[in-house]
Amino acid sequence: MRPRIGYKKLAAVGVAAVVGVASTIALTSGSASAAPVFGYSGYAFGTDVQAGIVGSGPTVVSQFSCTTQPNSSDRNDLATANVNNKAIAQTVTTGTHSFNDARGNGVTSNATAADIRVGGLVHLVGAKTTTTSVYKNGQLSYSGNTTFAAVRIGGVNVPSLLKPSPNFKVAIPGLGYMVLNRVGGVKTSAGIYSYSQAVVLHATVKNRYIPEGIDVVVLKTRAEITKPATAMVIGDAYGSTVRVGNLVKSGKTAYQATCQGTEGKTIRNATGEVVVPKVAYVGAVFTTKNGYMGAEKSAVKFTSHIAGVKVGNLQIGAIESSASAWKTKDGKVGLNSTSSVASVKVGNKTYAVATGPNATLDIPGVAKLTFNQVVRQSRYVSVNALVIDVYSLDSKVVLGHSAAGVIG
Repeated sequence: MRPRIGYKKLAAVGVAAVVGVASTIALTSGSASAAPVFGYSGYAFGTDVQAGIVGSGPTVVSQFSCTTQPNSSDRNDLATANVNNKAIAQTVTTGTHSFNDARGNGVTSNATAADIRVGGLVHLVGAKTTTTSVYKNGQLSYSGNTTFAAVRIGGVNVPSLLKPSPNFKVAIPGLGYMVLNRVGGVKTSAGIYSYSQAVVLHATVKNRYIPEGIDVVVLKTRAEITKPATAMVIGDAYGSTVRVGNLVKSGKTAYQATCQGTEGKTIRNATGEVVVPKVAYVGAVFTTKNGYMGAEKSAVKFTSHIAGVKVGNLQIGAIESSASAWKTKDGKVGLNSTSSVASVKVGNKTYAVATGPNATLDIPGVAKLTFNQVVRQSRYVSVNALVIDVYSLDSKVVLGHSAAGVIG
């Protein structure tokens, strides 16, 4: 059982278990071979919150980001998934895996819950959602679906909703409304991704369970497959992660990843502030990604931006990072990373911000700070603008992560 609690926008792509310098991207094919490769990516989680509830977000997370291995998988389970300190989903399991078999090359992600409940307003039993993206015989396709064993609204059984049609909207007196079986798929020039969400709760009125104005997703999955390519652009970015001991207390904020680029468009993901009680405060975060795969050149760039951070007595100013990678058709590869931290203070004392890769600052009795923490490989670069190891709390806070690379 691996409970993981983070905070993200609704469109975020999930959380991974690793917290630290290493990116979650798996560079499983980095040879000079020109043989086409496929990119597999997927995630599933129990609950997610769009905005407004600090210290809450994706839970029961299964995820892998952009691997070329057709046998990748992850699985997770948790007895209870809470939102706003209220039990929303019970006996939750999630899983995602890639495949290369008679079905083609693809990814399947699924999530289940024995019981989903919002007080006496909504009660859903035996919920299951799944989505699959496939490349076969030169064609891209996807499927997604949600089913329930029982649906009760206000204590009334509604058997017509056991197999809801896609994106079915239901009014919930005393809460607002919910959307069942939210599914879809998006094709790009480089591949396809699909999604399926069992339930999206929209709190439009004041209630005791979910703050007004908040959207909560229960059982959300995504599956992504790229077309075969001679070079695939990869990377990810997030604002922060917080770990206390072996427990992930806050997952990747404003997380973004890619297995197929963005067709040259800049995509922005943002979250509000995040509070991890007694550990850290992270101000507003946004990340960007921009990438493309072309016949002459493939390139990708990720950036991460944080307004400011407080960790115990530490006060950190604005934090930024970026990572970029490119490859041309003649095999030339370029990598670059940058990071910056505006200021470091403890009380009224200001400390100089160290420069250069993997520079450190030890503040006795407070924390060890590592600036511009870089991992560089032949076709991949990852940077954390700042990593804080808090002595008294046995905590690690990773801030301003960006990574980029090419495969093929």
